[in-house]
Amino acid sequence: MAKTVDERLNELEAKSVFQEDTIEKLSNELRKQQQELIFLKEELKSLKENIQNGSFADKDEKPPHY
Repeated sequence: MAKTVDERLNELEAKSVFQEDTIEKLSNELRKQQQELIFLKEELKSLKENIQNGSFADKDEKPPHY
């Protein structure tokens, strides 16, 4: 059974709208992940600097609750 031109056009338009929506959602998720990656890189850099500067307590020091 052959589809009419209008049916085919409607299917293509529906697929196009679905793809546009999907691309938008993926773009938003990618943006969120990029922001989180930037934040985590900054945190890692800060931790590395603290370790190099000796900002952490002595390893042999007991926690305050002991």
